[in-house]
Amino acid sequence: MDINYETAVQILRKNNQEHIIKFMNSTDETSRKRIIEQVLRIDFEELKELQEKTYEALYVDLEELQPITAFNPDRVEKQVLSEYENIGEEIIKSNKYAVATMAGGQGTRLRLSISKGNI
Repeated sequence: MDINYETAVQILRKNNQEHIIKFMNSTDETSRKRIIEQVLRIDFEELKELQEKTYEALYVDLEELQPITAFNPDRVEKQVLSEYENIGEEIIKSNKYAVATMAGGQGTRLRLSISKGNI
């Protein structure tokens, strides 16, 4: 085998990706070369750092959690609701938002005609 193959195998072993080696060895030569090229382009150190940062961000201090208040858009004046929607759109556009998962109910407060479980 060539040096690129050996280098790719070393990289994959170092990063616990032996399953890719098995797959690579079971393909035809053209596919193998494409896989090797891809492996050589991947920055596994950066991937590892990104994964670690993801887990760091997952930590939640349960003592600090507080319930969110309910909001029924059908009980708010249209002008106020429009202002809230504009604020929400700006928050989403600037990537500064959070997601709340709702359980149960038919989704009427979210203006849905189906239950939230069917979304």
